[in-house]
Amino acid sequence: MAGKIEQKFEKSLWSFRFIILIAIFSLMISSLAAFYLGVHSNMEAFNEIKHSFEDGTALKTNVIVVYLIASIDEFLLGIILIIIALGIYELFISKIDFIDDKSLPFPKWLTFHSLEDLKGVLTKVIIIILIVYFFKQVIMMTFETPLSILYLAIGILLIAAANYLSHKPSFGHKEKH
Repeated sequence: MAGKIEQKFEKSLWSFRFIILIAIFSLMISSLAAFYLGVHSNMEAFNEIKHSFEDGTALKTNVIVVYLIASIDEFLLGIILIIIALGIYELFISKIDFIDDKSLPFPKWLTFHSLEDLKGVLTKVIIIILIVYFFKQVIMMTFETPLSILYLAIGILLIAAANYLSHKPSFGHKEKH
């Protein structure tokens, strides 16, 4: 009797993992929102160009570059949300059988074996998004003192260090080739 109850409980416990589909669908919908924002930022850049030609005014290149950088940031976020959704699905639900089709190229960096792999990719992407955001802010800055230029240089060094450390293998782990 206890064996059957235990089996039913373990089966229901194992089936409960499907609640993760809520997170997967949310991530996919969020990726659509990020792509929409990316397209919107691109359209804003083109509108700035169009208005400058119509009005005969000078191009506001800083504003256009900020819109284009914002679109890169938003597209990158959308791509990462899809990658994380795929990784969570493969870790908790099932291996995606469609991937076994050898005619389709599938990068090895999209294969996750643990939550640590997924977190590593997420961390690297967050750093890249912060780099893009920093770059976007720098374009709009005005440098009034030599100290502000020094702060910019320090910020660039810190970003370079963060990017370097995010690509360096973890302590105790050999680098995967």
